[in-house]
Amino acid sequence: MVPTAEPLASSTPRCPPHQRPAVATCVRCGTFLCGECTELLGESATCASCLPLLRAHGAASLPLKLAFGLCVAAMMSSPFTLLLPLHVKVDPERALIVLPLLRRLPVLNVLAAGVGGVLASRELRRLGPGARSTPAGSLARWTRALAWLNLGFALLQGLLVLRLVLGLRALAGP
Repeated sequence: MVPTAEPLASSTPRCPPHQRPAVATCVRCGTFLCGECTELLGESATCASCLPLLRAHGAASLPLKLAFGLCVAAMMSSPFTLLLPLHVKVDPERALIVLPLLRRLPVLNVLAAGVGGVLASRELRRLGPGARSTPAGSLARWTRALAWLNLGFALLQGLLVLRLVLGLRALAGP
């Protein structure tokens, strides 16, 4: 006797409300979900009843936590870049100014501003307008604020270096 496909079809998981084949399971309660029932929260599939609970008490994503740490580290290292000694060599014959500017450029601040701003905005968009008072929403708002501060410091530092270069060019003469 040849086995039929009937027992195999009945053993596949099905969505309880629609009795369709399941395409995912809820990350919180484990309910089988069809394509119509699946709600996405970030990269996770949830059912409609668990979605508000996960949005209200959801933790911040790991990339956002790392971006927050990067923003804090960049802000803490910012004053030290201003204290670095600057050795200037002016060669008036060639009208050349040699500066070790790479130490002075706030690369970490620019990186933190870009990464922090993008990831914080992505997290706030993922959480939606109603869940911004959650711990994840607070961390995203703080990360975005630190990203703006890092960008402001990077621009300030760039203007100071530009002013120094222009002042040294004037000292070098024609």
